[in-house]
Amino acid sequence: MKDNFVVYRDDRYVLGLENGNPFLSIEGKKYELSCQPFEPCLYISFGGKKLAAVRNSFDPSYAVLAFSEGKKVTSITGLTYDAPDFCRMLEYAARTGCSSISEAEEVFGGKETANASHPAEPPFSRYGSASPSGSKPFPGRVVSDETFNAVLSLYVDCVVDYCLVKIDKTETGEDAHRMALALACEHLFFDGDEPVWLYDISEACPEKIAVGKLFGPIDKQGKLNYRKAFICPPYGTLYTDKDFDKVNSALFPKGTSELEVFEWTTDWSEYFDDGNEWWGTLCLTVHDRSLDRFAVILASATD
Repeated sequence: MKDNFVVYRDDRYVLGLENGNPFLSIEGKKYELSCQPFEPCLYISFGGKKLAAVRNSFDPSYAVLAFSEGKKVTSITGLTYDAPDFCRMLEYAARTGCSSISEAEEVFGGKETANASHPAEPPFSRYGSASPSGSKPFPGRVVSDETFNAVLSLYVDCVVDYCLVKIDKTETGEDAHRMALALACEHLFFDGDEPVWLYDISEACPEKIAVGKLFGPIDKQGKLNYRKAFICPPYGTLYTDKDFDKVNSALFPKGTSELEVFEWTTDWSEYFDDGNEWWGTLCLTVHDRSLDRFAVILASATD
């Protein structure tokens, strides 16, 4: 079970789970987040010292989970949050010692709230009830396939990045694909504890595509697709369709009849900046139901 997870990162904030517990880092200073689930009350602590107890607020574990699925959360006042807004509210609450969500939301000034004809969801209604512990590990993990890795190692000039992910069966459809993408980003976009590329998973937008499109032919005048990314990197290779097929036979050893594919936008991470200059970018999540795993396929390169 994956219990170390970053769902949002920018120049100021890092939001995620560590050892199954939600946290927020602000300019490198790490704050612990917890919840008394029956009120609910969000606690913000630093170094074991409680800084704020925000009544009628969120269970931070479920907010993090919602952001990983590309969703937003709505407070009891009707204000809707994305991940950056959630971080701003927490920072303000920690700094001022706010005791209620309405006080913490003063950081937003006159930001428009949800339409009064559509009352706000209670903090837990959309994402389930909080457990007494106030934390929920993410239901997924990165895995390794020695056979696939051995085949891929033959192609040292390949610019396509791969990551294999297992997601618990409780997550399905688009939500499971987004979670697989988030886990892959945490695995691929970091060098140790240091981020290589900033990203915001909540901004990634998916489109379900046919399996035939995933393995479609190269259109030299068209946009980048998977085959083109593998065979035609910016500086060229001698790779052929036969090589492409060899890699994918190892990646999907039971065939392609049980694949579900989502293609994602590529405007949500610095990883894609190089490819967006001219060569192109690629972001795919492929659920192989026959193996019960996801293959996350990314590409972005420049000369």
